[in-house]
Amino acid sequence: MQRFKNLKFRLLATLGTVLFALFYGFGYIVVHSLESSYQQTSEATLFAVLKDIKHDFNLDPSKEIIFNDNKQEFNMPILYAQVVAYDSLSNTPTVIQRSNDLKERTLKIEPSIIQQIFERPNEIVFSTMSDSNLTQQKIYIGTLLLAQNEDQILFLQCAMPYDKHTPQVKEMTSTLWAGLSSLLMIILVLASILISKSLQNVQKVTNTAKEISTQDLHSTIPQTHIAYEIDDLIATFNTLLNELQNAYAQVKQFGQNASHELKTPLTIIQGEVDIGLRKERTIEEYQRILHKVAKEVSTLHAVIEKILFLSSTTKNDLKNHFSEVYLDEVLLDAIEEKRLICEQRHITLHLNSFEALSVQGNAALLKIAITNLLDNAIKYSPSPSTITISLFSHELQIRDEGMGIKEEDLTHVFEQFYRGDKGNQNIQGSGLGLAIVKNILDLHDFTITLQSQEGVGTTVVITF
Repeated sequence: MQRFKNLKFRLLATLGTVLFALFYGFGYIVVHSLESSYQQTSEATLFAVLKDIKHDFNLDPSKEIIFNDNKQEFNMPILYAQVVAYDSLSNTPTVIQRSNDLKERTLKIEPSIIQQIFERPNEIVFSTMSDSNLTQQKIYIGTLLLAQNEDQILFLQCAMPYDKHTPQVKEMTSTLWAGLSSLLMIILVLASILISKSLQNVQKVTNTAKEISTQDLHSTIPQTHIAYEIDDLIATFNTLLNELQNAYAQVKQFGQNASHELKTPLTIIQGEVDIGLRKERTIEEYQRILHKVAKEVSTLHAVIEKILFLSSTTKNDLKNHFSEVYLDEVLLDAIEEKRLICEQRHITLHLNSFEALSVQGNAALLKIAITNLLDNAIKYSPSPSTITISLFSHELQIRDEGMGIKEEDLTHVFEQFYRGDKGNQNIQGSGLGLAIVKNILDLHDFTITLQSQEGVGTTVVITF
């Protein structure tokens, strides 16, 4: 069974089957053509003899038919011939004259032959018979109406030994079998060599692929430059491998960053609990510890929620449920939600330009993205300051007067858990907010760009 699963064996078996069918069909056509040609030649010879004898008989019906003259005239080695008188009253055939080659034997006269002659009196009816006393071959017979009166009908029958498998046909059949079989074997051997050569390249690709591991993130499979199909497969595999390598690197980095972000609040919680358990404390001290633990638990909860969001979003499923969203209304809801915290920090949310706008998307996700951007603007803005928001038909702008972002950090701010130098400030955050924003905007096929200057502020531009 293992052999039938082998690609080389299956290709050779298929090729051999197809070629055998083609060669057999070709040989059959050639042999059948030779047999048909021989049969037509026999019919033509009998036709000529019968017509010649009938012509002589019509000239002088009283003259005896000399079959040997016709045999010599047409250069026939053997001629079986007879004249049959058929009594229409008694339906009895009687042979009244025979050729010397026929001896005392009689050619077969079947009722069906007589019926066909009655229906087509001017045509020759051909039939076959066997008689081992005359020849081991079949006998090919031509029957023709010779004369007819009221009570009697004369038939003329001429025949010759016939075997469609003549020595020439048998020799041709043997030659075809030998030649085509040899040709088939040569083709299969050459095909086996070519297939083996091609499969060697495939095996090299397979071996190279087996050597690639998760630790070897930059390996690729080299092109063979032998077969376009194989090279195309290698190119496709290398593209997939590159994407998997990038995804693996991102997952690895994500895991490291996530463990770091989760480890910090857990360490703080563990420390506070250890402090509380060392000795009995006052109610105020326990309350302080519990407030600290609750705060870190909230931080853990927020980080875990963001991690789950980044891990579970499925682009195709969400896009299938997109509907018309009024972005101006979503923006107003997000601004209203942040109004109170802005008042507490003496930050003004200024709506500079506002146009009605609808897009295809998910309203809840778009609100999360806008809210996260407003959170960042508020978080990094001094008190007092102003955050300017502008909504146009083709873009949304959010400009703050905060500390700004260093130029080297601009290309990394959308990476998960990346916080740059801001992580050293007394500003809490998990480094996942902008990563979530980027995921949501990519899902909606929107683009986001940041323009920032240290000490001046940052402008976020979302283009629809």
